[in-house]
Amino acid sequence: MEKAEIEFVHFMRGTSGSFKSNLFQTIFSADLDNMRKLSLGFPNEVEVVHRYQNEEGYWQKLEKKIG
Repeated sequence: MEKAEIEFVHFMRGTSGSFKSNLFQTIFSADLDNMRKLSLGFPNEVEVVHRYQNEEGYWQKLEKKIG
């Protein structure tokens, strides 16, 4: 999942490519049913967004980990 975490940090900083940027925006806007469907093709990216939205301190851990 580390690659997805790195891509997510780039997305949050506005430096990701168009595909990953659109993917993360789609994941953020998805309801639970569509999030489940997205996780079939992009399980790591969905997990990163889920952790960002639900796990306190996750973003700070990522920033510290990735720099």
